[in-house]
Amino acid sequence: MNRHARTTHHPPHDGRSPEQLVAAGVLRRHADPSPHPTLGHSPIAYVDTALWAELTALAIAPTAAEATATALLHALADRAVDAALAPGNERAPHDDLYVTDPAHIGPDRRAVWFQRTGPHGPITAAFAP
Repeated sequence: MNRHARTTHHPPHDGRSPEQLVAAGVLRRHADPSPHPTLGHSPIAYVDTALWAELTALAIAPTAAEATATALLHALADRAVDAALAPGNERAPHDDLYVTDPAHIGPDRRAVWFQRTGPHGPITAAFAP
């Protein structure tokens, strides 16, 4: 992660719950309940559909799409850093937002955010805005 980048902003919240966003097709439930040490030992509960589409597109075969996307999501989560540790972000809440260095996901270098919904809430993985 670029340690000098300020990450105090959050994605816009439109007032819908994660389950409402699943119903609208914006998010998908993530089937793997494994806790991630770098994400405060929380599992990833939801994945943005755009991120999931890019991750599944990297699979060698269509039958391996889900396993490939899950493995890549775990690899990204392993490299995530608590955004509150970035310079200039010292007052941000810990365990609220985790960020990755930009990586090639599809044709572009994109950072991934792992955003917690409320205190002790589920984590959603999405491209950084």
